[in-house]
Amino acid sequence: MEIFTEITAYHWVALGLILLTAEMLGASGFLLGAAAAAFAMGVVAWIVPGLSIPIQLAIYGAGATVLTIVYFQLFRDAQKKPARPLLNKRAKRLIGHQFKLDKAVELGSAKVQIGDTLWTVESEEELTEGTLVEVIDTHRMSLKIAAKA
Repeated sequence: MEIFTEITAYHWVALGLILLTAEMLGASGFLLGAAAAAFAMGVVAWIVPGLSIPIQLAIYGAGATVLTIVYFQLFRDAQKKPARPLLNKRAKRLIGHQFKLDKAVELGSAKVQIGDTLWTVESEEELTEGTLVEVIDTHRMSLKIAAKA
């Protein structure tokens, strides 16, 4: 069988398609570099049809290694950064939020309604009802507020 005595461009393209299919099944990017190298090796084998099998495998191995490293270097930061970093940090999302106090803050803390949640607010100064305040920080599930000038 002559099909197994040499590796042609069609073999490399087929390998690239197989690797892409395996990638779609959930390899998390690990096979993208190998698939791209297989396609590139298909182009090389098409341009230079007389390359020996060991040379083709060496070129493919080097290409797969380099392309996999490049892929993870380029896309590592995009994979680590969440789309909505404060999704489950409700208190942190309120930093910068301004509102009027519906009750006075005495002895440095009080409970206030913000949206649909009753929050504990803390202030370094006593604040009267109706004061415009801003959330400047959080401590656990308490909001640190300051009077807005």
